Amino acid sequence: MSGAFTPHTAASKLAHWLDAAAHAGLKRFPVEVADLALQVGKELRWSDPIFEVKAASIKGFEGGLFHIDKRGWALLYNASIKSSGRIRFTQAHELGHYLLHRAAQQVFECSQADMIKWGDEKKLLESQADEFAANLLMPMNHFRVQVPDRVDLDALSDASVLFGVSLTSAALQWIKSTSESAVLLLSRDGFIDWSVSSDQARKNGAFFKTRNSVIELPEGSIAADDTITSSREGIEIPLAVWFPHAHPQASVREMKLQCDNYQYTLTLLHLSKAEKVWRPFEEE
Repeated sequence: MSGAFTPHTAASKLAHWLDAAAHAGLKRFPVEVADLALQVGKELRWSDPIFEVKAASIKGFEGGLFHIDKRGWALLYNASIKSSGRIRFTQAHELGHYLLHRAAQQVFECSQADMIKWGDEKKLLESQADEFAANLLMPMNHFRVQVPDRVDLDALSDASVLFGVSLTSAALQWIKSTSESAVLLLSRDGFIDWSVSSDQARKNGAFFKTRNSVIELPEGSIAADDTITSSREGIEIPLAVWFPHAHPQASVREMKLQCDNYQYTLTLLHLSKAEKVWRPFEEE
């Protein structure tokens, strides 16, 4: 039966159970993933349920899912993780492996990068587990009610608290769901580590190719300005700072949060839907 699940259908099935429980008076958010993981195999009447969810010392990994002989599966998350949001997403990610991939292999060991680089086609199983986790923890029908299209980091922070996830996870879910033109990027030491663009932004040419390339934060950007540690509502700057081929009069609202605990900076760029930044054809 697990082969019949997709990330969307698996998350929808569990969300339906949780919505029904909420109608009966139980708290809907944040999702108690550990309790859910221990029940789901029994509810589906599978012979190999998850029998244990616990913190463990897993060197080099954020979480793991392990088949233990005839007992079923053990879901582990790294005991060094202090953030409840990261723990919840890690648990949901491993639950996704259980529902979607348990027939494919008997051991899953997942790094922190597997949890934040959503949509990596070169890691299909990890990408599917991330998609499941995001939609389980932040179902779109609930998420869109909470987060407006003209977003800022305060609105995303409020959503992260409600859904019990990290700010980065809430921002990624917004980028995936919005009709706006926006780019989310994470940088370290002055260089872009990864970036994700909304569908509209990609259509307009607003994206960064970070795979196998080194991209420095542009001079004049808020992200590169060490004197600004936070700009949660955003500051309007020339769009050409980030995209040199943009119209010289166009602007972008740049939001920033410097996360000292994890040694990275989160940046959100909100562009006009109509603004295209493609390189001129003759330069291609």
